[in-house]
Amino acid sequence: MGVACLGAAVVAATWGGNGVLQRASALGAGSARPAVHAGVIGPSAAAPDRAAAPALDPASTATTASPSTTATSGPGAATTSTRPAEAAAALARQALVSQADLPAGFTVTVPAPAGTSTPEDSPFEHCGGVEATHLVPRVGARARSATYARPDTGSVSSSATVFDQPATATRALDLLTTPAARSCIEGLINTRLARNPRLSQDAKGTLAPAPTPPVGDSGVAYRFDVRLPAEDVDPGARPDDPPVRYVADLVFVRKARTLVLAEFDNLRQPWADQALKGVMTALVAHV
Repeated sequence: MGVACLGAAVVAATWGGNGVLQRASALGAGSARPAVHAGVIGPSAAAPDRAAAPALDPASTATTASPSTTATSGPGAATTSTRPAEAAAALARQALVSQADLPAGFTVTVPAPAGTSTPEDSPFEHCGGVEATHLVPRVGARARSATYARPDTGSVSSSATVFDQPATATRALDLLTTPAARSCIEGLINTRLARNPRLSQDAKGTLAPAPTPPVGDSGVAYRFDVRLPAEDVDPGARPDDPPVRYVADLVFVRKARTLVLAEFDNLRQPWADQALKGVMTALVAHV
């Protein structure tokens, strides 16, 4: 089977604006299928401030509530102190998946959004209920990574949100662990699938609880599973070819006041458990 493209951008659910299923990397008879990406949700009316903080490298971006530093001076000397927003931006950037977290062979397939990009909706804003609207102003910074992929494994990206304190981050995660939130996220994904002109209108998947890697202070994981018509995945497919499975594992992890969402995508089969756990362990180690 030749190389094909899959336009499976589905729902924006990252902490800062990337789509949960913004990319699809594939395995098929040993051949790689590069991803096709697209944004799928507009800005949130309740989004926090959108001033951009400088990214540490081309593979990550961060947005913060307020920039810069303050300078204080005393007799014969001046000192500069970091403002809370700048500190939060640094925490968000360091909480992103990086090349060093991944096995050899992964490459950047989609760069991180530009530093001037505005944050968009997340599953927290969409599916956290009324209480989420009261927690959004307590977001100090958001950041998002590039997308990395390897033909025999799949693709991965992540995003991070830094709250004002661990208790706020804990509550935000709690809001995403309920059956109502899971149903809401599933509905958002399927709505975006239905609106994607590159996919058949009857494509519909399910979001179910998944094993949560034992990393960080707490977490929850979901798996979105959908069967896509073969012709939506491979231009060379025949009408009688069986549907192709598309799997996305969404792993939310809290460490202190930072929430991370890592997204592992693949065609035909999910990421291997040990590979996913290895990436999450390496990622959380620098959060």
